[in-house]
Amino acid sequence: MALAWQSPVYLERKRLLERLPEEPGFAIHLEAPAGFGKSVLAGQLAAKLGLRTLWASSLLGEPRSLLAKALDLPQEVPWGGVVEALRAEPTLVILEDLTGTEDLSPLLRTLPCLLVLASRKPLPYPELPKLLSEGRLVHLKAVDLAFTLEETKLLFAGKEGYEEAHRATGGWPLPLFLSALTGSPPEPMALVQGLKESLSPEEFQEGLLLAALPYLPPSQARPETESLFQKGLLRHLPEGYALHLLLKDMARRSLRPEVQGAVRQSAHRLPPTLLAEAYWEAGLGEELLDLLERPITLPIPAERLLGWQDLLRRGGPRCRLRLGEALAQCGRREGLTLLETLAEAEARDPALALFALGHLAYYLCDPPLGKDLPRARAYLERGLELLPKVKPELAGRFLNDVARVPFAEGRPEEAARLLEEALRYLPLESPYRLAPLSNLSLLRFELKGSLSERIRTLEEALRLMEAHMPQNIPGHLRDLGWLHLLLGQREKARTYLERAAQAPGSPLASLDAKMLLAHLEGDAEALTRHVAQAELWETPYLVERGRALLAELKKDPGTLEGLFGFFPSLTRALLQKDPGLLPLYPESREERLLWHAARYRLLREEGDLEALLALTDAKEGILPGLLPLESLPRKRPELSRAYPLLDLLRLGWKEAIALRLPEIPPLKVQVVGRFHVENPLGPVELRGKTKEVFALLLLRLPREEVAFALWPDMPEAAALNNLYVWLARLRKLLEPWGVPTYLGEEGLGRVEADLFALEEALRQGDAEKVLALYQEPLFPGLDHPLLDRKREEVFHRVRALFLRKGEPHFLERLLGLDPLDEEALIPLVESCLSQGQRARARKLLGHYRKRLWEELGEKPSPRVEALLRTL
Repeated sequence: MALAWQSPVYLERKRLLERLPEEPGFAIHLEAPAGFGKSVLAGQLAAKLGLRTLWASSLLGEPRSLLAKALDLPQEVPWGGVVEALRAEPTLVILEDLTGTEDLSPLLRTLPCLLVLASRKPLPYPELPKLLSEGRLVHLKAVDLAFTLEETKLLFAGKEGYEEAHRATGGWPLPLFLSALTGSPPEPMALVQGLKESLSPEEFQEGLLLAALPYLPPSQARPETESLFQKGLLRHLPEGYALHLLLKDMARRSLRPEVQGAVRQSAHRLPPTLLAEAYWEAGLGEELLDLLERPITLPIPAERLLGWQDLLRRGGPRCRLRLGEALAQCGRREGLTLLETLAEAEARDPALALFALGHLAYYLCDPPLGKDLPRARAYLERGLELLPKVKPELAGRFLNDVARVPFAEGRPEEAARLLEEALRYLPLESPYRLAPLSNLSLLRFELKGSLSERIRTLEEALRLMEAHMPQNIPGHLRDLGWLHLLLGQREKARTYLERAAQAPGSPLASLDAKMLLAHLEGDAEALTRHVAQAELWETPYLVERGRALLAELKKDPGTLEGLFGFFPSLTRALLQKDPGLLPLYPESREERLLWHAARYRLLREEGDLEALLALTDAKEGILPGLLPLESLPRKRPELSRAYPLLDLLRLGWKEAIALRLPEIPPLKVQVVGRFHVENPLGPVELRGKTKEVFALLLLRLPREEVAFALWPDMPEAAALNNLYVWLARLRKLLEPWGVPTYLGEEGLGRVEADLFALEEALRQGDAEKVLALYQEPLFPGLDHPLLDRKREEVFHRVRALFLRKGEPHFLERLLGLDPLDEEALIPLVESCLSQGQRARARKLLGHYRKRLWEELGEKPSPRVEALLRTL
């Protein structure tokens, strides 16, 4: 059968073709939904092999009669006659659109041909498991047939958009082909219809539901969910299962009523927050309003609620309460107006009013919203009168929120009392206990400097608050990032700030995190954008903080013109090196840390250094984020213990380095395939004699043997003297910080070398690890008899191990090292033949024979000749 390929974006599936057998006696089962390229792959196999090819679809009749007709046999001939006719000539048989109801047992039991079975669903034939266990069946599913990202790139032939297309389709071949061809997605209804025919009703219904969800948590998954994933139609995200973007878009555009029906049918199954998302995505506005009006906790991010605000304004009081809080979280004062109206419902709905009063008291303490403490205090007092009228959990939540008022007023003892009372109200099993516990840790930091407790509490709270208080997550992440910055732990800080910048729920906290992150990364352009955004939102606190960070980054005090708050004043004093410009001594402990650090940097008075050590329980651990390492007094090396070790090594402060010698990482050495030496400060350039000395030391030779090996004609004393000179030069290269670390009297120590790892893998017989590690040459660029001997020893050990294992990929590696290694060639050829890969076996033998003649002028051995004759 000849195939004519019409697509100009045709791509040969080499990755899959290499896995397929190539001769009669083997079977291939291609199982995947429509559009996964089963027919294309079968056609490519036919074109590659050039065998007589018979192609039939069960949609056109029973396979036996279709094959009989193709073989010019009477259509009534039994399977025995068909089998004999197939045996008469090497044949590829491709049977498509199988459902499992066809009578194929005689064909599967005898396999007189190379057989390809293509189906959209699993096939129940009892012969298939037996063939699989015998190694005579290759079973490829949707996950195997899906295009990899690299294949998609080749398919698009350099055109842009391949990554986005792969992400949207999950590698689904048909829409990828059409997208590469036309530059736009394919007709959705045709693909939907093909999918509907490929899926069970339950699977299709599950797909409709997933079209309305950002993801389905694993706890809500069903067998049909897993089946859709196995068929390549879902992605498995950390949060759960998600439909590929293309499928989701097709379903919502073409099957909207069906999607709405699936959401309604599954309403009892989904958690409320996810159900709210499903209602919105499916266009079920009235159902969404009804859900949001219920007196239940719905931790929906503020930004998401703002996207629904036109709908929420039409809802009842609880919808407006949710919207008011969301607006306030996003720094929009209109949220306060909405909450003020709801706070008047004290007599009619005390619980609703208390929620509103708590939000008002909390957000009126917020600098980005203008900070009106007298009004915040008034709302606190009104709320206290309502506590006897509401449930204990709501009372506890209110007390936690309003504790922010006395804290902002500078009355931390009162704030602590309110938080402790909140804990008395809140049931022990309540998830809302996290907030007052976290806030109490902040107070203890403020009152006692308990920094470690503050960080620990924030980290514990993060792990527990996602289900009930996601709006608090950005602020918690931002706080953790800032605290780790104070400790000089830049990578930890970056991780938290990046998460805070992306986390939904509190845009102002996220913006604060973005500014800190841009400053940390030295990105003045990004920081300028974030400050401009803070100015647009009219948030003076963030504007001052952002401009101070920007001025520090650009070393330009002009950026602070007209600003005289704490952060601008502190930065101005540092930039102009004028302690007289420092702001007044602050009340908060965090600001006192910054104030003393700035004053020490300007005046170098040890009183400020002692104050920094006394302000937190971190003691000297607080210094790296506040003071440059070089500013520390040299008489106190113990103060350097918390600074990054690399900074200490670069500075070369020997007394401080000696205190932390065990922390210095090992020397990293590569001599297998490349020569590369790296200490903690980076690559070490070894040349000439130092490189040779180092290589011989790596063989663990005593110094006397190294000296004799390098200067065999010299007296022992002279040779050793020469060696000591080169060892001194080597030490300066390996340990530029001046403290003995890697090179001692006994030779090299504290070394991680790929040669050592390779020898250990050889000792343990770990062939996979040896395969990953071994490259040639060993000790490249060096010529010495002792190194030659090591090369030969290692190669023979590798070869012996790979031959002993005998698996194809080990044998292929040996042929890569020595194409004329007959002991590796013969078992590899025999393995190919056992898997039906006759063409590959022929290619291997032909390449060997040609190279043997060209390089050595010899003919193959009788055993190789015998194998060639069989092919």
